[in-house]
Amino acid sequence: MGRPETEGVAASGSAQRTEGFGDVAEVWLHIPPNTQALMLVDGLGVAGGKELNTVQRADIERLGWCEEVAYHAGYDQYWKMPTFGAILSMPKHYRIPMPQANHVKVQSKLVKQGESRGFWMRVRLRSSEELAQE
Repeated sequence: MGRPETEGVAASGSAQRTEGFGDVAEVWLHIPPNTQALMLVDGLGVAGGKELNTVQRADIERLGWCEEVAYHAGYDQYWKMPTFGAILSMPKHYRIPMPQANHVKVQSKLVKQGESRGFWMRVRLRSSEELAQE
């Protein structure tokens, strides 16, 4: 689960090696509405992954950079759809750094019965060089 380093990043030798994720460049995290736990999944709209362990959680808080946030609600729950600001603030609740609001892709969508619901975040794991520049 997660996307391996791209050719350009891997070729430069700056691939970030993490204890919890290995050589993965980015991951998708799902927050189910019933548990509020961070789950590692294969992509947007996918549920049923495995819960992050403490090492992975520390890597996400230290190296993560949230670039996309999405919320899927059922048609029967349309009136519970969170506001744009609430969707955008979700990474902050899990201590995941993110760029300014206008640089984060935000989407919300109504889904059919039986489709996965909740929050998803696409988190890029930054290299040590990128962290040093901050």
